[in-house]
Amino acid sequence: MSNGLAIFIIFIGTLLMGLPVAACLGVTAVIGFILGGLPLDYIAQTAFTAVDDFTTIAVPMFILAGAIMEKGGLTGKLIDFAKAIVGRRTGGLALVTIIACTLFGAISGSGVATTAAIGSMMIPSMIREGYHKDFAGAVTACAGGIGAVIPPSILMIIYGVSAEVSITALFVGGIIPGLMLGLFLMVAALIVSSKRGYRSGNESLSVKAILSAAWQAKFALLAPVIILGGIYGGIVTVTEASVVAVVYSFIIVTFVDKRLSRSVFFDCLVDTARVSGTLILIISTGRMFGRLLTIYQIPQVTSQFLITHVSNPILLVLLIDFFLLFIGMWMESATQIIILTPLLLPVVTKLGIDPVQFGIMFVVACEIGFETPPLGINLFVASEIAGTSIERISKEAIPFIIAESTALIIISLIPQISLVVPRLMGLM
Repeated sequence: MSNGLAIFIIFIGTLLMGLPVAACLGVTAVIGFILGGLPLDYIAQTAFTAVDDFTTIAVPMFILAGAIMEKGGLTGKLIDFAKAIVGRRTGGLALVTIIACTLFGAISGSGVATTAAIGSMMIPSMIREGYHKDFAGAVTACAGGIGAVIPPSILMIIYGVSAEVSITALFVGGIIPGLMLGLFLMVAALIVSSKRGYRSGNESLSVKAILSAAWQAKFALLAPVIILGGIYGGIVTVTEASVVAVVYSFIIVTFVDKRLSRSVFFDCLVDTARVSGTLILIISTGRMFGRLLTIYQIPQVTSQFLITHVSNPILLVLLIDFFLLFIGMWMESATQIIILTPLLLPVVTKLGIDPVQFGIMFVVACEIGFETPPLGINLFVASEIAGTSIERISKEAIPFIIAESTALIIISLIPQISLVVPRLMGLM
Protein backbone atom coordinates (compact mmCIF):
# COMPACT_ATOMS: atom_id res chain seq x y z
CA MET A 1 0.00 0.00 0.00
CA SER A 2 3.01 2.32 0.34
CA ASN A 3 3.30 2.45 -3.44
CA GLY A 4 -0.45 2.98 -3.65
CA LEU A 5 -0.19 5.95 -1.30
CA ALA A 6 2.71 7.33 -3.35
CA ILE A 7 0.58 7.08 -6.50
CA PHE A 8 -2.23 9.01 -4.84
CA ILE A 9 0.16 11.75 -3.63
CA ILE A 10 1.79 12.07 -7.06
CA PHE A 11 -1.57 12.34 -8.81
CA ILE A 12 -2.92 14.99 -6.42
CA GLY A 13 0.40 16.85 -6.54
CA THR A 14 0.43 17.05 -10.34
CA LEU A 15 -3.18 18.28 -10.30
CA LEU A 16 -2.31 21.00 -7.80
CA MET A 17 0.64 22.01 -10.01
CA GLY A 18 -1.85 22.84 -12.74
CA LEU A 19 -0.79 20.19 -15.24
CA PRO A 20 -3.41 19.07 -17.79
CA VAL A 21 -5.40 16.07 -16.57
CA ALA A 22 -4.00 13.80 -19.28
CA ALA A 23 -0.46 14.73 -18.21
CA CYS A 24 -1.33 14.07 -14.54
CA LEU A 25 -2.62 10.60 -15.41
CA GLY A 26 0.33 9.81 -17.68
CA VAL A 27 3.03 11.02 -15.29
CA THR A 28 1.45 9.17 -12.36
CA ALA A 29 1.18 5.96 -14.39
CA VAL A 30 4.82 6.09 -15.54
CA ILE A 31 6.13 6.75 -12.01
CA GLY A 32 3.85 4.05 -10.60
CA PHE A 33 5.17 1.48 -13.07
CA ILE A 34 8.76 2.43 -12.22
CA LEU A 35 8.09 2.15 -8.46
CA GLY A 36 6.56 -1.28 -8.96
CA GLY A 37 9.46 -2.50 -11.12
CA LEU A 38 7.08 -3.14 -14.01
CA PRO A 39 8.21 -3.16 -17.67
CA LEU A 40 7.69 0.26 -19.25
CA ASP A 41 6.79 -1.18 -22.64
CA TYR A 42 3.54 -2.31 -21.00
CA ILE A 43 2.62 1.40 -20.71
CA ALA A 44 2.86 1.91 -24.46
CA GLN A 45 0.87 -1.26 -25.11
CA THR A 46 -1.86 -0.20 -22.69
CA ALA A 47 -2.11 3.32 -24.14
CA PHE A 48 -2.32 1.93 -27.68
CA THR A 49 -4.96 -0.71 -26.93
CA ALA A 50 -7.08 1.93 -25.13
CA VAL A 51 -7.66 3.84 -28.37
CA ASP A 52 -7.23 0.91 -30.77
CA ASP A 53 -10.90 0.18 -30.29
CA PHE A 54 -13.59 0.21 -32.96
CA THR A 55 -16.07 1.77 -30.53
CA THR A 56 -13.82 4.75 -29.78
CA ILE A 57 -14.30 6.00 -33.34
CA ALA A 58 -17.88 6.88 -32.38
CA VAL A 59 -16.69 9.72 -30.13
CA PRO A 60 -15.32 12.09 -32.83
CA MET A 61 -18.07 11.06 -35.25
CA PHE A 62 -20.94 12.06 -32.93
CA ILE A 63 -19.12 15.30 -32.09
CA LEU A 64 -18.78 16.09 -35.81
CA ALA A 65 -22.43 15.25 -36.52
CA GLY A 66 -23.58 17.59 -33.75
CA ALA A 67 -21.29 20.38 -34.98
CA ILE A 68 -22.59 20.09 -38.55
CA MET A 69 -26.21 20.22 -37.46
CA GLU A 70 -25.59 23.15 -35.14
CA LYS A 71 -23.72 25.26 -37.68
CA GLY A 72 -26.11 24.16 -40.43
CA GLY A 73 -29.07 25.82 -38.75
CA LEU A 74 -31.07 22.79 -37.63
CA THR A 75 -30.98 24.04 -34.04
CA GLY A 76 -33.37 26.90 -34.83
CA LYS A 77 -35.93 24.51 -36.32
CA LEU A 78 -35.85 22.35 -33.20
CA ILE A 79 -36.49 25.45 -31.09
CA ASP A 80 -39.44 26.49 -33.27
CA PHE A 81 -40.89 23.00 -32.85
CA ALA A 82 -40.46 23.19 -29.07
CA LYS A 83 -42.19 26.59 -29.03
CA ALA A 84 -45.15 25.17 -30.94
CA ILE A 85 -45.49 22.37 -28.39
CA VAL A 86 -45.43 24.66 -25.36
CA GLY A 87 -47.46 27.61 -26.63
CA ARG A 88 -48.16 30.60 -24.40
CA ARG A 89 -47.97 29.59 -20.77
CA THR A 90 -46.13 30.32 -17.53
CA GLY A 91 -42.41 29.82 -18.03
CA GLY A 92 -43.00 29.04 -21.71
CA LEU A 93 -39.53 29.90 -22.99
CA ALA A 94 -37.87 28.09 -20.09
CA LEU A 95 -39.84 24.98 -21.03
CA VAL A 96 -38.92 25.49 -24.69
CA THR A 97 -35.25 25.60 -23.68
CA ILE A 98 -35.51 22.31 -21.78
CA ILE A 99 -37.38 20.56 -24.61
CA ALA A 100 -34.96 21.91 -27.24
CA CYS A 101 -31.94 20.77 -25.19
CA THR A 102 -33.45 17.30 -24.94
CA LEU A 103 -34.04 17.13 -28.69
CA PHE A 104 -30.60 18.48 -29.59
CA GLY A 105 -28.96 16.20 -27.03
CA ALA A 106 -30.34 13.26 -29.01
CA ILE A 107 -28.18 14.47 -31.88
CA SER A 108 -25.00 15.88 -30.32
CA GLY A 109 -24.40 13.53 -27.36
CA SER A 110 -22.63 16.39 -25.56
CA GLY A 111 -23.80 18.55 -22.68
CA VAL A 112 -21.49 21.44 -23.48
CA ALA A 113 -22.38 21.47 -27.19
CA THR A 114 -26.08 21.40 -26.31
CA THR A 115 -25.71 24.34 -23.92
CA ALA A 116 -23.81 26.41 -26.49
CA ALA A 117 -26.12 25.58 -29.41
CA ILE A 118 -29.46 26.11 -27.66
CA GLY A 119 -28.21 28.84 -25.31
CA SER A 120 -26.97 31.08 -28.10
CA MET A 121 -30.57 31.35 -29.34
CA MET A 122 -32.74 30.86 -26.25
CA ILE A 123 -30.94 33.00 -23.64
CA PRO A 124 -31.29 36.25 -25.65
CA SER A 125 -34.92 35.31 -26.42
CA MET A 126 -35.71 34.80 -22.73
CA ILE A 127 -34.05 38.07 -21.77
CA ARG A 128 -36.10 39.96 -24.39
CA GLU A 129 -39.29 38.41 -22.99
CA GLY A 130 -38.53 39.69 -19.48
CA TYR A 131 -36.81 36.68 -17.93
CA HIS A 132 -33.92 37.65 -15.67
CA LYS A 133 -30.64 36.92 -17.44
CA ASP A 134 -29.33 34.92 -14.47
CA PHE A 135 -32.37 32.63 -14.59
CA ALA A 136 -32.11 32.33 -18.37
CA GLY A 137 -28.48 31.29 -18.10
CA ALA A 138 -29.15 28.86 -15.24
CA VAL A 139 -32.01 26.99 -16.92
CA THR A 140 -29.99 26.65 -20.13
CA ALA A 141 -26.86 25.43 -18.32
CA CYS A 142 -28.85 22.80 -16.42
CA ALA A 143 -30.97 21.68 -19.36
CA GLY A 144 -27.90 21.50 -21.59
CA GLY A 145 -26.53 18.73 -19.41
CA ILE A 146 -29.35 16.43 -20.57
CA GLY A 147 -27.31 16.07 -23.77
CA ALA A 148 -24.86 13.95 -21.77
CA VAL A 149 -27.59 11.48 -20.72
CA ILE A 150 -29.97 11.27 -23.69
CA PRO A 151 -28.51 8.81 -26.21
CA PRO A 152 -26.29 8.95 -28.16
CA SER A 153 -24.16 10.00 -25.18
CA ILE A 154 -20.42 10.46 -25.51
CA LEU A 155 -19.96 9.90 -21.76
CA MET A 156 -21.81 6.59 -22.02
CA ILE A 157 -19.43 5.52 -24.78
CA ILE A 158 -16.46 6.37 -22.55
CA TYR A 159 -18.00 4.48 -19.61
CA GLY A 160 -18.85 1.50 -21.82
CA VAL A 161 -15.26 1.30 -23.06
CA SER A 162 -13.85 1.71 -19.52
CA ALA A 163 -16.21 -0.82 -17.87
CA GLU A 164 -16.45 -3.15 -20.88
CA VAL A 165 -20.24 -2.84 -20.85
CA SER A 166 -22.60 -2.90 -23.85
CA ILE A 167 -22.91 0.66 -25.12
CA THR A 168 -26.18 -0.20 -26.86
CA ALA A 169 -27.62 -1.31 -23.50
CA LEU A 170 -26.39 1.95 -21.94
CA PHE A 171 -28.00 4.00 -24.70
CA VAL A 172 -31.32 2.21 -24.32
CA GLY A 173 -31.11 2.43 -20.53
CA GLY A 174 -30.52 6.19 -20.70
CA ILE A 175 -33.79 7.00 -22.47
CA ILE A 176 -36.11 6.99 -19.42
CA PRO A 177 -33.59 8.66 -17.05
CA GLY A 178 -32.90 11.36 -19.65
CA LEU A 179 -36.58 12.12 -20.12
CA MET A 180 -37.02 11.98 -16.35
CA LEU A 181 -34.34 14.65 -15.88
CA GLY A 182 -36.11 16.86 -18.42
CA LEU A 183 -39.43 16.41 -16.62
CA PHE A 184 -37.93 17.27 -13.22
CA LEU A 185 -36.30 20.37 -14.72
CA MET A 186 -39.60 21.45 -16.26
CA VAL A 187 -41.34 21.16 -12.89
CA ALA A 188 -38.64 23.28 -11.27
CA ALA A 189 -38.86 25.85 -14.09
CA LEU A 190 -42.65 26.05 -13.74
CA ILE A 191 -42.44 26.59 -9.97
CA VAL A 192 -39.87 29.39 -10.25
CA SER A 193 -41.59 31.00 -13.26
CA SER A 194 -45.01 31.01 -11.58
CA LYS A 195 -43.56 32.74 -8.51
CA ARG A 196 -41.90 35.41 -10.65
CA GLY A 197 -44.68 35.80 -13.21
CA TYR A 198 -42.62 34.76 -16.24
CA ARG A 199 -44.83 34.30 -19.29
CA SER A 200 -43.80 33.99 -22.92
CA GLY A 201 -45.09 35.02 -26.31
CA ASN A 202 -48.60 35.35 -27.68
CA GLU A 203 -48.92 31.96 -29.35
CA SER A 204 -51.69 29.66 -28.19
CA LEU A 205 -51.37 25.89 -28.31
CA SER A 206 -52.42 24.77 -31.77
CA VAL A 207 -52.32 21.36 -33.43
CA LYS A 208 -51.90 23.07 -36.81
CA ALA A 209 -48.92 25.07 -35.53
CA ILE A 210 -47.34 21.94 -34.03
CA LEU A 211 -47.72 20.00 -37.27
CA SER A 212 -46.34 22.91 -39.30
CA ALA A 213 -43.30 23.28 -37.00
CA ALA A 214 -42.76 19.51 -37.03
CA TRP A 215 -42.76 19.55 -40.85
CA GLN A 216 -40.22 22.38 -40.94
CA ALA A 217 -38.02 20.48 -38.46
CA LYS A 218 -38.60 17.06 -40.01
CA PHE A 219 -34.99 16.43 -41.00
CA ALA A 220 -33.69 17.45 -37.57
CA LEU A 221 -36.31 15.27 -35.84
CA LEU A 222 -35.51 12.33 -38.11
CA ALA A 223 -31.82 12.39 -37.14
CA PRO A 224 -32.20 10.70 -33.71
CA VAL A 225 -34.82 8.34 -35.14
CA ILE A 226 -32.40 7.14 -37.83
CA ILE A 227 -29.37 7.02 -35.53
CA LEU A 228 -30.98 5.37 -32.51
CA GLY A 229 -33.42 3.29 -34.57
CA GLY A 230 -30.50 1.78 -36.44
CA ILE A 231 -28.73 0.89 -33.20
CA TYR A 232 -31.75 -0.49 -31.37
CA GLY A 233 -32.96 -2.35 -34.43
CA GLY A 234 -29.65 -4.17 -34.74
CA ILE A 235 -29.06 -2.71 -38.19
CA VAL A 236 -25.84 -0.89 -37.28
CA THR A 237 -23.39 -0.85 -34.40
CA VAL A 238 -22.86 2.28 -32.29
CA THR A 239 -19.75 3.14 -34.31
CA GLU A 240 -21.49 2.61 -37.64
CA ALA A 241 -24.41 4.72 -36.41
CA SER A 242 -22.02 7.58 -35.62
CA VAL A 243 -20.77 7.54 -39.22
CA VAL A 244 -24.38 7.40 -40.46
CA ALA A 245 -25.08 10.49 -38.32
CA VAL A 246 -22.23 12.40 -39.98
CA VAL A 247 -23.27 11.39 -43.51
CA TYR A 248 -26.94 12.19 -42.82
CA SER A 249 -26.22 15.59 -41.28
CA PHE A 250 -23.80 16.48 -44.10
CA ILE A 251 -26.30 15.56 -46.82
CA ILE A 252 -29.20 17.44 -45.20
CA VAL A 253 -27.27 20.60 -44.38
CA THR A 254 -25.30 20.69 -47.65
CA PHE A 255 -27.76 19.55 -50.32
CA VAL A 256 -31.22 20.08 -48.79
CA ASP A 257 -30.88 23.22 -46.66
CA LYS A 258 -27.74 24.35 -48.54
CA ARG A 259 -26.31 26.14 -45.51
CA LEU A 260 -22.95 24.40 -45.10
CA SER A 261 -20.13 26.21 -46.89
CA ARG A 262 -16.56 24.95 -47.14
CA SER A 263 -15.35 27.36 -44.47
CA VAL A 264 -18.11 26.34 -42.05
CA PHE A 265 -17.41 22.65 -42.64
CA PHE A 266 -13.71 23.28 -42.00
CA ASP A 267 -14.63 24.96 -38.70
CA CYS A 268 -16.65 21.86 -37.78
CA LEU A 269 -13.64 19.65 -38.48
CA VAL A 270 -11.34 21.86 -36.41
CA ASP A 271 -13.75 21.90 -33.46
CA THR A 272 -14.15 18.14 -33.66
CA ALA A 273 -10.40 17.53 -33.79
CA ARG A 274 -9.81 19.77 -30.79
CA VAL A 275 -12.47 18.20 -28.57
CA SER A 276 -12.03 14.56 -29.59
CA GLY A 277 -8.22 14.83 -29.50
CA THR A 278 -8.39 15.91 -25.87
CA LEU A 279 -10.83 13.11 -25.00
CA ILE A 280 -8.81 10.39 -26.72
CA LEU A 281 -5.62 11.51 -24.96
CA ILE A 282 -7.45 11.31 -21.63
CA ILE A 283 -8.83 7.87 -22.53
CA SER A 284 -5.36 6.48 -23.30
CA THR A 285 -3.63 7.89 -20.21
CA GLY A 286 -6.69 7.03 -18.12
CA ARG A 287 -6.47 3.39 -19.21
CA MET A 288 -2.80 3.39 -18.14
CA PHE A 289 -3.77 4.82 -14.76
CA GLY A 290 -6.61 2.30 -14.39
CA ARG A 291 -4.30 -0.66 -15.10
CA LEU A 292 -1.87 0.66 -12.52
CA LEU A 293 -4.63 0.82 -9.90
CA THR A 294 -5.58 -2.76 -10.73
CA ILE A 295 -2.01 -3.98 -10.40
CA TYR A 296 -1.77 -2.43 -6.92
CA GLN A 297 -5.23 -3.85 -6.09
CA ILE A 298 -6.51 -0.42 -5.06
CA PRO A 299 -10.07 -1.09 -6.36
CA GLN A 300 -10.29 -4.29 -4.30
CA VAL A 301 -9.04 -2.55 -1.16
CA THR A 302 -11.46 0.37 -1.67
CA SER A 303 -14.35 -2.01 -2.28
CA GLN A 304 -13.59 -4.05 0.84
CA PHE A 305 -13.21 -0.94 2.98
CA LEU A 306 -16.56 0.53 1.94
CA ILE A 307 -18.49 -2.72 2.24
CA THR A 308 -16.94 -3.49 5.64
CA HIS A 309 -17.66 -0.06 7.14
CA VAL A 310 -21.07 0.61 5.55
CA SER A 311 -23.36 -2.38 5.97
CA ASN A 312 -26.60 -0.73 4.76
CA PRO A 313 -26.70 -1.04 0.94
CA ILE A 314 -29.11 1.91 0.53
CA LEU A 315 -26.84 4.14 2.60
CA LEU A 316 -23.84 2.99 0.56
CA VAL A 317 -25.61 3.83 -2.72
CA LEU A 318 -26.47 7.30 -1.38
CA LEU A 319 -22.85 7.79 -0.26
CA ILE A 320 -21.65 6.87 -3.74
CA ASP A 321 -24.12 9.35 -5.25
CA PHE A 322 -22.89 12.09 -2.91
CA PHE A 323 -19.27 11.21 -3.68
CA LEU A 324 -19.87 11.39 -7.44
CA LEU A 325 -21.67 14.73 -7.11
CA PHE A 326 -18.84 16.13 -4.98
CA ILE A 327 -16.11 14.92 -7.36
CA GLY A 328 -18.11 16.31 -10.28
CA MET A 329 -17.69 19.79 -8.81
CA TRP A 330 -13.92 19.53 -9.24
CA MET A 331 -13.16 17.07 -12.03
CA GLU A 332 -13.96 16.96 -15.76
CA SER A 333 -16.57 14.29 -16.53
CA ALA A 334 -14.62 12.07 -18.93
CA THR A 335 -11.67 12.01 -16.53
CA GLN A 336 -14.00 11.25 -13.64
CA ILE A 337 -15.42 8.23 -15.45
CA ILE A 338 -12.04 6.87 -16.51
CA ILE A 339 -10.47 7.21 -13.05
CA LEU A 340 -13.37 6.19 -10.81
CA THR A 341 -14.93 3.37 -12.83
CA PRO A 342 -12.27 0.78 -11.87
CA LEU A 343 -12.51 1.94 -8.25
CA LEU A 344 -16.28 1.97 -7.79
CA LEU A 345 -17.50 -0.73 -10.18
CA PRO A 346 -16.32 -3.60 -7.93
CA VAL A 347 -18.11 -1.95 -5.00
CA VAL A 348 -21.48 -1.61 -6.72
CA THR A 349 -21.37 -5.05 -8.32
CA LYS A 350 -20.90 -6.60 -4.87
CA LEU A 351 -24.03 -4.72 -3.82
CA GLY A 352 -25.89 -6.36 -6.68
CA ILE A 353 -26.10 -3.21 -8.82
CA ASP A 354 -25.94 -3.96 -12.53
CA PRO A 355 -23.03 -2.28 -14.36
CA VAL A 356 -25.52 -0.76 -16.83
CA GLN A 357 -27.52 0.85 -14.01
CA PHE A 358 -24.30 2.12 -12.42
CA GLY A 359 -23.25 3.58 -15.75
CA ILE A 360 -26.52 5.51 -15.97
CA MET A 361 -26.11 6.69 -12.35
CA PHE A 362 -22.54 7.74 -13.09
CA VAL A 363 -23.43 9.68 -16.25
CA VAL A 364 -26.36 11.44 -14.54
CA ALA A 365 -24.03 12.49 -11.70
CA CYS A 366 -21.54 13.78 -14.30
CA GLU A 367 -24.39 15.66 -15.99
CA ILE A 368 -25.12 17.45 -12.71
CA GLY A 369 -21.40 18.21 -12.45
CA PHE A 370 -21.71 20.25 -15.66
CA GLU A 371 -23.71 22.86 -13.74
CA THR A 372 -22.08 22.87 -10.29
CA PRO A 373 -19.27 25.31 -9.50
CA PRO A 374 -16.36 25.74 -9.46
CA LEU A 375 -15.69 23.56 -12.53
CA GLY A 376 -19.22 23.45 -14.02
CA ILE A 377 -18.37 24.13 -17.64
CA ASN A 378 -22.01 24.66 -18.69
CA LEU A 379 -22.17 27.57 -16.24
CA PHE A 380 -19.21 29.23 -17.94
CA VAL A 381 -20.76 28.77 -21.39
CA ALA A 382 -24.16 30.11 -20.28
CA SER A 383 -22.67 33.03 -18.33
CA GLU A 384 -20.76 34.19 -21.40
CA ILE A 385 -23.92 34.14 -23.51
CA ALA A 386 -26.08 35.78 -20.82
CA GLY A 387 -23.46 38.40 -19.95
CA THR A 388 -23.51 37.68 -16.23
CA SER A 389 -21.27 36.11 -13.59
CA ILE A 390 -20.77 32.47 -12.61
CA GLU A 391 -21.76 33.30 -9.03
CA ARG A 392 -25.14 34.75 -10.04
CA ILE A 393 -25.98 31.89 -12.41
CA SER A 394 -24.90 29.34 -9.80
CA LYS A 395 -27.36 30.80 -7.30
CA GLU A 396 -30.19 30.63 -9.83
CA ALA A 397 -29.25 27.04 -10.70
CA ILE A 398 -29.88 25.75 -7.16
CA PRO A 399 -33.56 24.72 -7.72
CA PHE A 400 -32.60 22.87 -10.90
CA ILE A 401 -29.65 21.12 -9.24
CA ILE A 402 -31.94 20.01 -6.40
CA ALA A 403 -34.44 18.67 -8.95
CA GLU A 404 -31.78 16.72 -10.84
CA SER A 405 -30.16 15.40 -7.65
CA THR A 406 -33.57 14.11 -6.58
CA ALA A 407 -33.89 12.36 -9.94
CA LEU A 408 -30.41 10.85 -9.47
CA ILE A 409 -31.38 9.37 -6.09
CA ILE A 410 -34.57 7.87 -7.53
CA ILE A 411 -32.65 6.41 -10.49
CA SER A 412 -30.06 4.96 -8.10
CA LEU A 413 -32.60 3.31 -5.78
CA ILE A 414 -35.01 2.00 -8.45
CA PRO A 415 -33.00 -0.11 -10.93
CA GLN A 416 -36.03 -0.74 -13.16
CA ILE A 417 -35.87 2.87 -14.39
CA SER A 418 -32.56 2.15 -16.10
CA LEU A 419 -32.93 -1.56 -16.83
CA VAL A 420 -36.53 -2.15 -17.93
CA VAL A 421 -36.06 -1.07 -21.56
CA PRO A 422 -32.74 -2.94 -22.13
CA ARG A 423 -34.32 -6.09 -20.68
CA LEU A 424 -37.44 -5.75 -22.83
CA MET A 425 -35.18 -5.47 -25.89
CA GLY A 426 -33.17 -8.53 -24.88
CA LEU A 427 -29.93 -6.59 -24.41
CA MET A 428 -29.33 -7.96 -20.90
